[in-house]
Amino acid sequence: MTTFDIPVRLETGRLVLRPHGLADYDQVATLVMNGDASTALPPGRPSAVEEIKEWLTDGVHGLRRSGKGVHLAIFTKDGELVGGINLHGTDWETGITEVGYGVSPKFRGQGIAPEAVRAVTRWGFSLGLHRVEIRTTPENEASQRVAAKAGFTYEGRLRQAQREDDELHDLLVFSFLADEAAD
Repeated sequence: MTTFDIPVRLETGRLVLRPHGLADYDQVATLVMNGDASTALPPGRPSAVEEIKEWLTDGVHGLRRSGKGVHLAIFTKDGELVGGINLHGTDWETGITEVGYGVSPKFRGQGIAPEAVRAVTRWGFSLGLHRVEIRTTPENEASQRVAAKAGFTYEGRLRQAQREDDELHDLLVFSFLADEAAD
C-alpha cells in the first residue's frame, strides 16, 4: 500500500485515534481559546476561532491528500479531545515515516502520548512501512521520554538539522522497526 487514503480508527485501552471532523469544532475551539492548540494540535492548526471550520473541513486533511502522511485526533474513550498525532514525511519507496504528537497540558504525564505513538506505529507497519522515526530537539526532554516509553531506540544526533525561529537546531533521532514489533 502506498497511501493513507483509507478509513482509519485506532483504539487502545484508553484512547481513540481518528481523523478530525466538523463534530470536533467545540473541543478544538476550547483548545484554541485556552491557548493549548499550539502544543496539542498539528502544524497548520487554527490560531483563531474563525479559522476552525475551514481547518476541520480542509486544512487538517491536506497531509493525507498529499500521500505523505496523516493527522489524527487523539480522544479518550469518553470522547474528550486530548491532542493530535501524525505520520509525516513518509517515503513509501523506502518504507520510512516520522511520527509527531502533541497532548494538551491537562493530559500530560499520564502515558497518553506513548500509547498513541505505539498505536499509530503499529498501524503504519500494517500499511507496509518498516521504519518509524521520532525526531526531537535535545531540549525537548518530554518528547525524548515519550520515545523511550513507546519503545523507540535512540540512534543519535543530527547536527543543525532543523531551522526553527531562524536558528538551526540539532535533532535527536529515535526509531522503531517493524521487525521489532511484537504481535
